[in-house]
Amino acid sequence: MPEAEPTIEESLKRLEAIADKLDDPELDLDEAVRLYEEGLRLYERCAKRLDAAELRITQLADALQRQARS
Repeated sequence: MPEAEPTIEESLKRLEAIADKLDDPELDLDEAVRLYEEGLRLYERCAKRLDAAELRITQLADALQRQARS
């Protein structure tokens, strides 16, 4: 059974942790690249979810406006 996708809040916390680790001057290059790649994946996932939520809110608002005019 595949793992459930993390919530946006969990993803944002992980992004913050990654950013903190990337600030560490002792971090080795391979780990920095791995963390950077993970951060990009999390960012893309969060951006898609936020875009989908924005679209859904816009659709609901439009439907309510049409209903109010009827």
